[in-house]
Formats: sequence, structure tokens, C-alpha cells
Amino acid sequence: MRFKIYLKPLRDRQKLLFNYQYPLQAWIYGLLARADADYATFLHQRGYELAATRKTFKHFTFSSLVIPRTEPIRKGDTYMTLRSDMLSLVISFYVDKAAEGFIIGLFQEQQLSIYNREYRADFVVERVETLPVVALDATMTFRTLSPMVVAKKTDSLDQYLAPTNAEFGRFFAVNLVDKFRSIQPSMHMDATVAERLVKFELLSDPERIKKRGILTKEGKERLQTKVIGYQDFTFSLTAPPELIEVGYWGGFGRYSAMGCGCVEVCERPFANSSF
Repeated sequence: MRFKIYLKPLRDRQKLLFNYQYPLQAWIYGLLARADADYATFLHQRGYELAATRKTFKHFTFSSLVIPRTEPIRKGDTYMTLRSDMLSLVISFYVDKAAEGFIIGLFQEQQLSIYNREYRADFVVERVETLPVVALDATMTFRTLSPMVVAKKTDSLDQYLAPTNAEFGRFFAVNLVDKFRSIQPSMHMDATVAERLVKFELLSDPERIKKRGILTKEGKERLQTKVIGYQDFTFSLTAPPELIEVGYWGGFGRYSAMGCGCVEVCERPFANSSF
């Protein structure tokens, strides 16, 4: 299930942090806890585990904020000054249990604050729309609504891959299959099967793709990590529809619950388009 949330700023010229994903994630967890405390605790502390590994998945995601207007941003700024009357974002869940508890009334007229020690921006939820269910086929074209994070391990460290990297499609496929297996543990698929089942094709002009760094757990120096994602690109994906559903509803790539890997369906594929 997908919702579109419209946020009205409580004041003009509020300063919004660039790194707003972590506070947004915390807000969503808080709303979930009101609907179903046990489920919210399960998601926050554990998630859906992939057997025989340490991998866990939350199976929800959200888009970047759509901000129509800001004041000019200067080099070195860590915030943007808002001049828009309304902001919006999409929140998407794969798991039915989440959809049951995440009702529209839970969002209506709720307040959201995004802040650190220096800057604060406050919003009220103006309205909530349930987005229509999209039929997903074995080949789809998607456009990113938030940064997508795909990485491989190199000497126990994550090497973040751009969509132009020759290995991007392979690790994208393995991650998607792992997410599917966390829900369907009886399915046995290895990396070789994942590469055969899942075919990623970049459609955008590489020069138009944007790189974005995101801090996880910002403000907690010992715990925070910087991850690198890529946004503003379209891609074609061929895979069994049940695998595509997992990524479309719950997010493609890593750190989906922090607002990474959220996409929308493109009606028609346009090769070499930057959208």
C-alpha cells in the first residue's frame, strides 16, 4: 500500500536539514507504534531476517521530500531555506500487516519536526491520499523517487556502486532476491540464480545521475555511518513479478527503511532519458 502525504510548513523560511531521512524514519516508526506497538517494535529492533545470515529487512520505504521552492543554496550549507506552501512525500509498504495498521486517519493532522542542535523545521499533515495499486509485469520501467543504495563488501567495508558500474546489476539482483527470501524462506536462490532471474538496465544519461551522501543515526557519533546513494535515473527491470513487487512496495537496494530505493512506475520506457 502507498500513501502520499502533504506537509504544510508551520512557518515561512524554515531551515530544513539536507539529511532529513533519519528523522523521517523515526516519525514513521512513532506513528506505527500508535497503530500497532508490537509490530513497530519488531520492525525497529529486528525486522524480517534472512535465514543463516545477519541480514534483516523492514519492507517499507519512502520518497525524498518534494520541495517546489527554496531560497538559493550556498556552498557549504547543511540546510535549505523553505519557501514552499506545501511539501509532499510518498510512503510505501510491502507487508500487509503494516498496511492494515498504517491507516490514513493515523497521519491526518499529525505534526512532524525535523531538527538538530542548530536548525528546526515544523510541519503539519495537511492531507493524505491513498495511491492506486499498480499492476506489475515481468518487465517494468521505473524512475527513482529517492537515492538508491547498492553496495558490495570489500575487506569488510561497503563499496557503494553507481548505476553505471558494471557490477551494479549483480548486487541489485542479489539484494532483491534476499529481500524476497526473507518473506518466503522456503525459496532457495543463490547469487547465480539471482543474476539469471533479475535483469537491470539503466536508461538514463549517466551525466544526469546525482550522487547523494546520507548519514544514518546523525548526531550519534559512535553509531552514525555515511552511505552513498544515486538518484534521478530511470531503469528497466525484468524479473518474476513477485520479486518486482517486493522492491516496488518495500524499496530497491539497501537502507530502504531510511527512505532509499523508493521508485515510481514510468508509463513508457524512454531510452537515454534523464527525466
